[in-house]
Amino acid sequence: MSPSGERTAPRPWWPALLILAVVAAAAVVYYRAVWGDVATLVAALDHCKELYCDFTRQYYPTGRDVLTTGQPSNGYFYSSFFALLLVPFGRVELSTAVALWSLVQLVGIGLLLLPAIDFYRESPRAFALYVVLLAFSMPLLHNLKWGQVSTLVTGGAFATLFLYRRGRVTAAAVVLGLAVAVKYYVAVVAFAFLLRRDWRFLAVLAATVVLFWLVIPTAVLGPEGNWQFYVTVRERVAHAVTTWMPEDINAQYLPSVAGRWLGSAAGRGVWRWLGYGLFAANLLAVARLVVRRAPRAIEWAFALLFLGLPLAIETSWPHYFVYLPFAQTLVALETEFLLRNSVSTSSRLVVWVAATLLLVSIILASMPFFQLVGRWQDYSQYGVLFVANLSLLIAAHALTLRPAAQSGRPVSAAAPAGAVR
Repeated sequence: MSPSGERTAPRPWWPALLILAVVAAAAVVYYRAVWGDVATLVAALDHCKELYCDFTRQYYPTGRDVLTTGQPSNGYFYSSFFALLLVPFGRVELSTAVALWSLVQLVGIGLLLLPAIDFYRESPRAFALYVVLLAFSMPLLHNLKWGQVSTLVTGGAFATLFLYRRGRVTAAAVVLGLAVAVKYYVAVVAFAFLLRRDWRFLAVLAATVVLFWLVIPTAVLGPEGNWQFYVTVRERVAHAVTTWMPEDINAQYLPSVAGRWLGSAAGRGVWRWLGYGLFAANLLAVARLVVRRAPRAIEWAFALLFLGLPLAIETSWPHYFVYLPFAQTLVALETEFLLRNSVSTSSRLVVWVAATLLLVSIILASMPFFQLVGRWQDYSQYGVLFVANLSLLIAAHALTLRPAAQSGRPVSAAAPAGAVR
């Protein structure tokens, strides 16, 4: 549908597939030309020179032993439900499990590509931009290096958005519930549905989380076993938060980054409460968008809620930021429209500032900039991804605080396909 509300002929899909193939080929050529092989790239991205370190050292042992010991492996900070999902991987040789985990990583990338479908229907340029940003995303490569699940859970949130916009409310809630049962922080996007007062979605989501997070693990491990599993995880997380985690140079959490910038952790409490305050202000901005049913409201809500995470979540590792290409593409679409249609000088100034911040975010979060920095220690130490995230958060607010009538997409496109419930 065009911005005027008139129906347009559907775009052929072969150009999108061609763009996808060309970008994928260019990315492979780039990574091979710069780093030569997978082992060299893996070693350059972070400590631990082994591919899928988190999988081989935490996920695989947990899946192998959880049904006999009832306990997670050392360093495992996730749910008992996710531990049970890992059991089939623990039943095969490690080499086979690694190969199977590669398929899981491809599924995660596939889920991250779901927004590209809607971007293509709106603008082939937006589609191309999103695919390029994803292919050269440092957080995505960081996720692949560690064999992490940020692509899966963030992709699960994108799948929720994809299904919801098509009126598949129950399916959307179940998918989000699955993602939350693996990693809890993605539950933040449920705030958008609370604001919409979509009680059906929230009821299904709650039932799904209870089923996967509590009922199934309790049935398999037993009430005492499941309780002890979570006691162990809670104790390990508490120990990490009070010992090594705040000082880890990979942490892109506001107090951690501020402490490294200032060379002191003395004011960490102040930075923590400042982060909570900014996170709350971000929630209020999301509420304003959703309640006013602004164009692209549900998409902006997802983007802003993800962008607010480093203000409040201590485990903000680089791979968490796989949502950045989605938010960057949204900001790019809005700036393009406003630069074409905004007439006042003050409005144009705001949009140009937002465009500049967008460019900063794109550059900083990219693998070419990571290559330019040269050392992963420097890239993480100076909070490059935190700055990329913050720049984009400011740009997004600068654009979304404008009147809804000046957005490039009609209001109806931001809602689920109705309200087919």
